[in-house]
Amino acid sequence: MAGDLMKIFNKYLIKRSFLISFFIFTIFALLDLVFNFISELENLSDTYTFISALKYVFLSMPHSAMNFLEGACLLGVMISLGISHQEGNLNVLRSSGKSPIQIILISSIGPMILVFSFLLIDELAFREIHLNSQIEKSLKLSSSQEVSSNIQWVKDENLLISYTNITSDTIFNVKFVKLASNKVLYFKTASSAKISKNRIIFDDTLLFHSFNGQSNTGAFEDFLFPLVARVSFNDIENLSIGDVRKYRLLLRGNLVKEDQLFRMHLDKSFYKRIFYPFSILAIIIFFGSFIFSSLRDSSPASRIVLAVVGGFVYKVIQDFSISFFISFSYPIFIGVIAPAILLLIASTYLYKKI
Repeated sequence: MAGDLMKIFNKYLIKRSFLISFFIFTIFALLDLVFNFISELENLSDTYTFISALKYVFLSMPHSAMNFLEGACLLGVMISLGISHQEGNLNVLRSSGKSPIQIILISSIGPMILVFSFLLIDELAFREIHLNSQIEKSLKLSSSQEVSSNIQWVKDENLLISYTNITSDTIFNVKFVKLASNKVLYFKTASSAKISKNRIIFDDTLLFHSFNGQSNTGAFEDFLFPLVARVSFNDIENLSIGDVRKYRLLLRGNLVKEDQLFRMHLDKSFYKRIFYPFSILAIIIFFGSFIFSSLRDSSPASRIVLAVVGGFVYKVIQDFSISFFISFSYPIFIGVIAPAILLLIASTYLYKKI
């Protein structure tokens, strides 16, 4: 009978922490959507309309909301445990033999289900939807000064290509230039082009112009598109884990300074995502101890403020740790997991005092 009662309490803790975390996460995502939409209104034009801006922020919202997942889970557990403490449920669990760390781990199951589910869906769908919406927005703003200033140039011997956006195998707003003796022989333009091994294949919008009477209106050109040029530093976070891993493998070995820095940023993105659930669990365990410590009689509002400030400080420390290890070319994964390890060590001390 007692065992059945404990199962009910455990399920109740898991369900409550999941629902509260999901609710907070949804509120954060919606607030971010509103602010992003207000920001997008500044970019409205004849092609990028009100509906286009609304579509963009809605399609980008699921992937952008990843930034709030950690804070939502921490707040969800803290609020859930705070409510359970006021109801006396935590005392029942402790009197039945459950230790504080066991109660925290049980409560964290709900948020961790949310974390793993969202990370999986983000990898399978949300990330790609976000990239496509960004490309669609850029194409509609292609005549604006903001987008034209983002033109990227790549050179392969006497060949030049410019573009404004790139996915894994497609470049957009393409201009191809062939030179000889520093003079332009001809150029081609197209709305998009596919990168196929060492060849660029233009779409049906291809236009050709020659300066020496040479005729080369073919829909493809031989061009060695460098790997690093396919991804900017800002776009690394938009790559899937599989793509990040692929680029890391291709950049193994002796690299020039720029490629080494690019590899380290790939490592940063890879390890942050791999250890993301571990980081969330670490801060939940650490701040969850305050429910049973000297702060157990404090108001729910003070615990929420503490969790918000603590989560922010943790994120700042982790970012600093990663930047430090990148600056001195130390193993990046240590910089990623070190703050979480320190939290767990501190948690061990706190739980011993309870």
